Amino acid sequence: MNWFENWFDSKYYHILYKKRDLQEAAILIDNLLKMINPAENSFFLDLGCGAGRHSIYLNQKGFHVDGVDLSKKSLKQAEEHQNEKLKFHLKDMRDFCFQNKYDIIINLFTSFGYFEDDQDNKKVFSNIEKSLKINGYFIIDFFNSHKIIRELKDYEIKKIDDIMFKIKRRQDGKFVYKDIYITDRKNSYTFTEKVRLIKQQQFINYAKNLNMKLTHTFGDYQLNKYEESYSDRLIMIFQKDNC
Repeated sequence: MNWFENWFDSKYYHILYKKRDLQEAAILIDNLLKMINPAENSFFLDLGCGAGRHSIYLNQKGFHVDGVDLSKKSLKQAEEHQNEKLKFHLKDMRDFCFQNKYDIIINLFTSFGYFEDDQDNKKVFSNIEKSLKINGYFIIDFFNSHKIIRELKDYEIKKIDDIMFKIKRRQDGKFVYKDIYITDRKNSYTFTEKVRLIKQQQFINYAKNLNMKLTHTFGDYQLNKYEESYSDRLIMIFQKDNC
């Protein structure tokens, strides 16, 4: 089993990350909508939607939204919010394709770069391009790999609901790893997150030979300019060409 299949469906993943910032998610979505100004009947795909915080907020704005994720437990939470214009699907982002269906595809909060084989990342980009309508947008929000490498916090301890999480971080130039040691009463567990250190040019290379071109790059959720040395995020907007 891949690490992300094991960890994302663990109850401890949901405990560790249960306080993710809904306001932060809303700020990013609002700023992106202001810039792109999609039509009221636009169709969105939230790729790697998790428990659906971005999908749900977009749906509250009136848009049609499909959410896709590989975690059954995350989707179970998300499905509580389903309605006629909001649906969730259990799919692997390497294998999905909804031909020419979406006006906008989003992949937010570093929900990418999990695969051992870099060809799988290219395959995801190909699936995205096929699923976009002509002139549709693909928006990816990833960590700034340059800053992650430079400011990596080696070790931290968190206690949540009487469960102890000891977190060790490391990187080898290709991936950043988060080793998570959990003590829950008398039981101990270990999980490892592993995310590829993808930089801007690598994302551009994934889109090479596809009908998608990079149109904008931002460095935070306020959509300020991306600066390699200090920006918190790498937010890239691609648009599908009419060709």
